[in-house]
Amino acid sequence: MEKRIKEYEFARLILRLSNQIVKNRDQHVRDLGLTTEQADSLQFFLSHKNAVIMDLKEHLGVTHQTARGIVQRMEIKGLIETKKSETDARYQCIMITEKGKEVGQKLVKNGVQTGNRLLHGMTPEQQQDFYALLTAALKNVLPE
Repeated sequence: MEKRIKEYEFARLILRLSNQIVKNRDQHVRDLGLTTEQADSLQFFLSHKNAVIMDLKEHLGVTHQTARGIVQRMEIKGLIETKKSETDARYQCIMITEKGKEVGQKLVKNGVQTGNRLLHGMTPEQQQDFYALLTAALKNVLPE
């Protein structure tokens, strides 16, 4: 008879997997000279052209001061440039520099490598099943 896996064993295994993915990501981000907030912000700005600090604030769920600080530090690192909006001087438009684009590509490459490691040894069908099961599990635990 097949042994039944206890629910808490699933939760512990998923937690270990999550912790390892975060640990790997944090190391990749540090290797690029970024904080996780800067990496998330860079990816946000790369996918949201003409975004402003207020957009980042809402995306990250942080205060305006925190978002402004992240942007200032990214600008010092040469990842982005800011300029006053032509339509409303209260807003600063964020533009990605060439360096920012290069770092963004490295972030994506690192994410792909992590994904490949995660799925290594699984057939395409198993990968699809894994994705469907993870999606269903996440939906089950999200607040309604």
